[in-house]
Amino acid sequence: MLPVSSLSRVAYELRDLFVSHIDDFNDYENIRIGHPADTLKELEALEDSGLNLFFYDVNYDGYPVDGSSENPFYVRINCLITAVGQKSSESHGAGSRDVSKGENELRLIGEVMRILHEKPVLSIDDGNDNEIAQLQVIPYTMSLDNLNHIWSTQSETSYRLSVAYEMSLAPVPFTIPVKTSPLVGDSQMLSWGNTSRPKEDEKAGLISLKPMVEYLEIATDDDDWMPHICFVENVDSVPSKLHYVYLIADDFNKELGIQIAAKDNARVKMVWNVWRRKKDNSIVAWQEDIADKVEPLEKEIKDADGATDPFYPNRIDSDNIDSRRIFSVKLPDDIKDTETKTWQAMLYAIHERSVETLPGSGKFKTLVTRSNSVLLYGEGA
Repeated sequence: MLPVSSLSRVAYELRDLFVSHIDDFNDYENIRIGHPADTLKELEALEDSGLNLFFYDVNYDGYPVDGSSENPFYVRINCLITAVGQKSSESHGAGSRDVSKGENELRLIGEVMRILHEKPVLSIDDGNDNEIAQLQVIPYTMSLDNLNHIWSTQSETSYRLSVAYEMSLAPVPFTIPVKTSPLVGDSQMLSWGNTSRPKEDEKAGLISLKPMVEYLEIATDDDDWMPHICFVENVDSVPSKLHYVYLIADDFNKELGIQIAAKDNARVKMVWNVWRRKKDNSIVAWQEDIADKVEPLEKEIKDADGATDPFYPNRIDSDNIDSRRIFSVKLPDDIKDTETKTWQAMLYAIHERSVETLPGSGKFKTLVTRSNSVLLYGEGA
């Protein structure tokens, strides 16, 4: 058997995406991968409408800088997605009406474009739920000459309604994980001169070096909802303030308040990434530390007289900080190391969900949605 490649995994993941998000598809039989001259006849013989994925072009995009074979090279993959409609009927008012093959093909192509617009990133794994790379899916406009050239090679197969996409960048070989660039913790740049600014200017709002926490509501209707977090200054006092970036200058052992906007009854996991400079000026760069899971958010709470107090778990509002959405976390232990000179700690939340790879298959994979980041920093103890 031929070994699995990143090209074949791209085709599999794209087919899996359509099977999972097009309601009428409940089987891989509805989506074929191959030459239209061969597969369109098979799709036309089915009772239901279907799609064909024709990967017609692969181009080199980049090589390792050092030319080493230990690192993957990257390719761009072009795919022509063709709809094959079948005649059907649907209820229409008090009666029903026939839906032609052509109309169903328009509906299918519309669904393909909607799905790839809403989910433009294709995750590629190694078959064991270990992510190898992420590919961007980009609409690719083909001229009539290029379309005619492709379809003229399809023997006696006539042109069918199609749309083209480019997927990039796919690593080859795909079994080597793609390592992204590390976060920058210190540029180590030196500057001379008077760069100070009067404190009055910042107080007056003339200079703002930190992002403000504005009112927001996250959409939680879809399964892939994204949590949102911010740091709460002075949790036990009124008024409190919300921040995305904050200097920690006191007790490193105390619990920090983090406000979370999430779906009701949801669980999220808090993750730290820590950068620190040691007193000998050596760097320990962005080590990951997993914090505890946050308990499910409550839908509502009742006060002493029994009145119901409304609760909106998907909101963050600087003017109305709800204590029921504030959760306690502790700074990573590395920050408290006696050898730490300066440090930065980036915190984010992840929402995990299990998705069946194919309806009824009994096989599942874990998908992760990540929140925004909160950056805390300071000097060592």
